[in-house]
Amino acid sequence: MGDIYQEAIDKIIFLYKGYSNEHRGSTQPYHLEKVLKLVPDYKYECNDLLVREPLIEHSGSLPIVATAIYPYINNQDVDLGKALIMLAIHDIGELTVGDEITFVKTGDKNNEMTEALKLLPDVLKPYYIDMEERKTDTARFAKAVDKITPDIVDLMTPVEVTLRRYREQIHKEPNQIIETIKEFKHPYMIWNEFMKNLHLEILNRIEIKISSYLTK
Repeated sequence: MGDIYQEAIDKIIFLYKGYSNEHRGSTQPYHLEKVLKLVPDYKYECNDLLVREPLIEHSGSLPIVATAIYPYINNQDVDLGKALIMLAIHDIGELTVGDEITFVKTGDKNNEMTEALKLLPDVLKPYYIDMEERKTDTARFAKAVDKITPDIVDLMTPVEVTLRRYREQIHKEPNQIIETIKEFKHPYMIWNEFMKNLHLEILNRIEIKISSYLTK
């Protein structure tokens, strides 16, 4: 019986370590704020692991965003509990293949899915597949939350950081940012009126921040 507990503990440690050590392209605004306060003469670099968002934080933020948005979507077909499970596991394949920024992905999505299904227990595999295939409103909701959350992070991030990150990591100039986001992410929102309009409002506010900064 003790081996079962050790197996569970080992899995938790493996996942915790993997999610903590894998970093996304996004700058985490409050990590940046903390570093700027604590490190004299710190010079921001968008690839600095001190300020990049770890995968564990991205995955942890999604349930917070989902539960905040859920009361507004007015859709009884969305099972919030199932959506939270989907959001908790959907990036597990990145522990093996690494993260790629949405706008510049070159890897094989099937490879990430294959690796994810190797890591997931059988009981969770249907949730992962459902989110990838998006055949249910629950899965569409989960995917929309995953796609919209980085834009919310950008809304919270100093605009000069956003501009630099898009220029260096995605090779987009300020006048290309909003259209790039719309092209790659907005299609995930149109299944639900609130999600669609919420995303447009976030993009409008990001655009205002960019315009105000560039015209100073």
